[in-house]
Amino acid sequence: MAPGPIRRMIRKAVQPVRRLLRRIGDRLLLARVKWSGPPTVLGYSPEMNARILRLFGADVAQENVRIHPPVTLHEAEEGYGNLTIQKGCIVNGNNYFDLSARIVLEEGSSIGPGVIVMTHNRFNYNPYLEEKLAAMCGKKDVVIRRGAGIKAGALIVMGVTIGENAVVAGNAVVNRDVPANAFVGGVPAKVIRMIE
Repeated sequence: MAPGPIRRMIRKAVQPVRRLLRRIGDRLLLARVKWSGPPTVLGYSPEMNARILRLFGADVAQENVRIHPPVTLHEAEEGYGNLTIQKGCIVNGNNYFDLSARIVLEEGSSIGPGVIVMTHNRFNYNPYLEEKLAAMCGKKDVVIRRGAGIKAGALIVMGVTIGENAVVAGNAVVNRDVPANAFVGGVPAKVIRMIE
């Protein structure tokens, strides 16, 4: 037999063993995570990250959700109950989600790499700043509507809703609501144009 067919036969014979080892590894990982509590950084496969989120209370759709590592979850010591990810969403990794209040990713929305989503703001408990800038302190939900895309390095601050099918440019700082079908960018983010 030629080397090509032999290699294919070996690969075919080894595949069931690899799948079995992967399932055993996944079960051991889930058991370890259950025992140690919700991790603050998800650094596993996209499918395993979704399973861990579900395990600790996040509402994550079962179909077509990809959560690439790493994802840092702030204020998640008690679980991920403030996180909702609907079907068709993708989180591209190196993201930071502040779960002090709710974060909702509606169906088909996407989060680029390096995106930060903040749901709270404090000035390091500085009494002067917190008195003078009281309206900027607190906790508020962030909602990213259906089909919206947040590009690499953007910062979404507390209380913001990104409209349906809107696009946030890379490195934008979004500190107010974004209308549906808008393309926004800049610091602070402003509407650049409407998407027809």
